[in-house]
Amino acid sequence: MTDSLNEGQNEAVGKTAGPVLVVAGPGTGKTLTIVHRIAHLIHEGVSPEKILAVTFTNRAAREMRERIHTLLGDTPRGIFIGTLHLLGLRILRENTSIGFIIYNREEQVKLLRPLLQGSKLKATDMVDEISHVKGLVLGPPDNLKTIFDEYRSAMTSQNALDFDDLILRPIEMFKGSSVRDRYGKRFEHIIIDEYQDINPAQHKLLTLLAGDSANICAVGDPDQAIYAFRGADLENFLHFERDFTGASRVTLDQNYRSSGNIVHASNVTIMHNRKRIEKRLCATKDEGCRIAVVSVPDDRAEGEFVVHEIESRVGGLSHYRLSKVPRGNNFSVSTYSFADFAVIFRTNSQAKAIEEALSGAGIPCRVLGQGHAREGATQQDVISSLKRYLSATDRRNDLFEVKATELLQCFARELPLESDQAAALTHNFKLIIGDAWTEATGGDVINQLNLLGPADDYDPRVDAVTLMTLHMAKGLEFRAVFISGVDDGRIPYKATKGPEDMEEERRLFYVGMTRARDELFLIHGRNRFRHGRTSSQSPSPFLCEIPEQYIRRITIPDRTKKLNQKKQMKLF
Repeated sequence: MTDSLNEGQNEAVGKTAGPVLVVAGPGTGKTLTIVHRIAHLIHEGVSPEKILAVTFTNRAAREMRERIHTLLGDTPRGIFIGTLHLLGLRILRENTSIGFIIYNREEQVKLLRPLLQGSKLKATDMVDEISHVKGLVLGPPDNLKTIFDEYRSAMTSQNALDFDDLILRPIEMFKGSSVRDRYGKRFEHIIIDEYQDINPAQHKLLTLLAGDSANICAVGDPDQAIYAFRGADLENFLHFERDFTGASRVTLDQNYRSSGNIVHASNVTIMHNRKRIEKRLCATKDEGCRIAVVSVPDDRAEGEFVVHEIESRVGGLSHYRLSKVPRGNNFSVSTYSFADFAVIFRTNSQAKAIEEALSGAGIPCRVLGQGHAREGATQQDVISSLKRYLSATDRRNDLFEVKATELLQCFARELPLESDQAAALTHNFKLIIGDAWTEATGGDVINQLNLLGPADDYDPRVDAVTLMTLHMAKGLEFRAVFISGVDDGRIPYKATKGPEDMEEERRLFYVGMTRARDELFLIHGRNRFRHGRTSSQSPSPFLCEIPEQYIRRITIPDRTKKLNQKKQMKLF
């Protein structure tokens, strides 16, 4: 079963006793290794119920389950594969007799607004502050203690929990040794994906679960730690071998994703960071195209450049545009689809100009992170429908009594749903809830759907160009990637302060670079329209860190200014 794995992957799969740290660079087969480790444990006689695999996103969990199903021919019943928040939800449901509803961010803001009347504090900012404090396992600062207490009381009165409570409440439960010991015996093998992105509260929950003798395998890459703004602490990864006595380390450094030029250039870039575990990715693919460093005069020209490059690879969308494709481009148009392209940027505000350029050229595109846009009913439609139904019929107390299968009939009447939509929703519920589907209640459905985030909107089957932020691009890959706005003040972001912030911004840029398989375009605008005016921009300092041998430079000239009517008249 492991014949297809390389030496490092085989070592990570086979070391199943004691703590193991797997340093896995981008494109090195991290998910493949985790899946084979799970399969290896099962083949060695470990009961699936004894295996806990924690992922950072629902999307990653879904991919892992699908790969295990492919590898083993079925997904073993009882194995837990999901996010830490889903794990916390399961622990609470198994140890709490009273049903509760998870509030999403919008509901938290709505609850806080009346509590902040007469205050200069914004409800949106307060939600972030509450989450930050909880993630650090700290008490509220003195000046905010009153509002924290009022928030907690209001949530209790609504029988509601927020996302951070799904981590903190199990920690509280584990203070009683009986509950902690029960889960310690239940999960003998713990695998944690994206370990570099966990915050102090999540770290505490995991160490309590692992205890002193668990076989814990932490997988990740400190060079891709990009969530400090959410409270993630890179030190958890860097100090794993200190926290878990006798830990061994395995490094995955064979990159199977990107061309040689992209691998070499990203290697050099990230080596400017000091807070990291030393490794150098090795390319398994040929050198490929050099990275295009593109200088454009303004936002409009940037959009036009992206449109042109996409059209030249998919064959053009009009006879006029086909005639404008420069000679010498040797692209196999039959092998490119719109889904092969991604445009990545630092902030959501950059999406509009790119989206307008693509749409104006007739190129299908989708923006991740701005709503849950899908054809037909979406998960958020379902949640909203459920809550309207419950509010209208005052059935909140029955939420954990009615079966999910019965509640689906409510959805169909309320939306209403076509038969194929109802079938699709049922399928989605089964994927999310897993083995517990047949026993799931309406409350389980709502709560687990509420755990879905914007990243879960990505569907690789949709033939459209994907637009998203650098943060949202984590874990994805595309044949051709455009990084928009590689300007000083955007990458790195203008609010960057101090060397640690700069290192995180460089890691974010590194994540963007390593999303590309074959082609990478880094686009700098000489002028940008910001805050109602146009101003000149300097290239990102990160561009200077890429050796010339790996890049080719493209400069789009300034637009030719047309003579005004008066000057034209003088010509006659």
